[in-house]
Amino acid sequence: MALEYRIVPKNRYWWILVLGFFFAAYDAFGIGSNDVANSFANAVSAKSLTLKQAVVIAGVMEFVGALFLGSSVTDTVRSNIIDPNDYDNQSDVLMLGMLCASIGSSVWVNMATKFGMPVSTTHATIGSVIGFGIAFGGADSINWGAWDDGVIGIVVGWGIAPVLAGMAAVAIYLITDFTVLRTEDSFNRALKIFPVYVFFSFMLISFFMFYKGFGRYESTFQNMTWGSMGNPWPMIFIAAGVGLAGGLFTHFFLVRYLRKKYQDLPDDPDNVILSPSKIDPESAVKAHAEANAPEKWPWYKKYAITAFNYLFGGLDKDVVSIDANDAHMVSVHESAKSYGTRTEKIFSSMQIFTSSFSALAHGSNDVANAVGPFSAVFYFWNNDSGVVSSKSDVPTWILAYGGFFIVLGLAMQGWRMMAVMGNHLTKITPSRGFAMEMGAVVAVLIASDRGLPVSTTQCIIGATIAVGLVNPGVWRAINWRMAFVSFTAWVITVPAAGLVSGLIFSFVAFSPKIQDCSGAFGEVPLISGDNGTTWQPFCIPRPYGFMYTDEFYTNASILVQS
Repeated sequence: MALEYRIVPKNRYWWILVLGFFFAAYDAFGIGSNDVANSFANAVSAKSLTLKQAVVIAGVMEFVGALFLGSSVTDTVRSNIIDPNDYDNQSDVLMLGMLCASIGSSVWVNMATKFGMPVSTTHATIGSVIGFGIAFGGADSINWGAWDDGVIGIVVGWGIAPVLAGMAAVAIYLITDFTVLRTEDSFNRALKIFPVYVFFSFMLISFFMFYKGFGRYESTFQNMTWGSMGNPWPMIFIAAGVGLAGGLFTHFFLVRYLRKKYQDLPDDPDNVILSPSKIDPESAVKAHAEANAPEKWPWYKKYAITAFNYLFGGLDKDVVSIDANDAHMVSVHESAKSYGTRTEKIFSSMQIFTSSFSALAHGSNDVANAVGPFSAVFYFWNNDSGVVSSKSDVPTWILAYGGFFIVLGLAMQGWRMMAVMGNHLTKITPSRGFAMEMGAVVAVLIASDRGLPVSTTQCIIGATIAVGLVNPGVWRAINWRMAFVSFTAWVITVPAAGLVSGLIFSFVAFSPKIQDCSGAFGEVPLISGDNGTTWQPFCIPRPYGFMYTDEFYTNASILVQS
């Protein structure tokens, strides 16, 4: 019997669109508070940037990267984890699945941020897709893959990404240590090597943006025979031009400015401040309120201050100092060698450049983690064909929407991860922080070239631990308890996000449905027999019957014929 039936119109599922819109914002908020905060934790901990400066720079660069460089086409099926052909004629099921993926990812990432666990938002999204994929079609519907593909590739990435980042970061730091930091005239040595480092860092990060981050202009490069991914030389030449411009500007202008600014600065070792107590994140706002006699303020001003205090009080949080009463952390920092303040100030300028450039690339690439599932929901909601494509267009307003909430998440909750990472993992100085960030970029580039689904969070933590080990105290210079928490968070991210996504999908898709025999909730699908006759099945689930299977229609037709 040939079965011919019409797919249920997608505008029936407006509630999926509304919930998807909300959880896309929540997912982007979590990315900003966790992933972006991890990327800037080293710059803040090294005192290259204050927390407020980091939020402003990261906010601008992340939003610009997401809006103008973000991918205009994104995989609706993340990393080929599930087969889109399984959802032909059931695109509404995939629409529900993408909503559940967004819920699973956003809930897990924001909960991890609350408990101070650095997690990979990329892996949270992939785990959520695995969760609803298994709930829909069982374990066989998942592409478990091999070492460089599918789910197994993700597991392999857990070990490879931190090691690659660590090796690259240690190499950069050792070159800096022996050629600059350990020399008698380290300040002038740092000024001489500054343009060279700017050249290589700008070239490397520019190439990373062309290779991985310029999703919106990917087709332009792919359509050029001299600019395809198989022939990266055009991108290398362009990136080298960017690096050369940055190096020349640094040599002729910035070096003179920095020499004049810091040459008379005392060259004492720059130690981390030991704070007897943590600063209350709301203290600055409360002090300001008390100084201005809040009892005389109108009610609306009191509410405005209260709201600001609640939302952005964390911007006044001390995320650099360590607790003087914490003997373990004091021992970690005492085991790390310190260098002169003047020399480290030069590397602070380098670190500001690398952090800013990395934020631009991060915004251009990782915004897809937040808006990818919602863009799929929006696409299917507008498309009644029932045909499922592996890619869907991402409207510019969705990219801007995701970018805005990434910035908001960083501003409101980013201090949580910055307080946990950075100086609470090992001692961070500008020279170390610069090497860590460059090592992470190198690792992401290599992994991307090999198709391994790694995350910037894993890379930056791996680089931080590796550089921390290049100290006289070696093992004592690392807070291994924090390192264990970080690794545990990586391992449980995929199953945790997948469990949330799969349970919600099962609850909605497989719940008992109220039966409708009148067709009041939509046009009843037609059954056609081999002799050309057609009839309607006895009943259909109403109003949200997601899965119309051959078995369902066959059973329904038997009921009608009997």
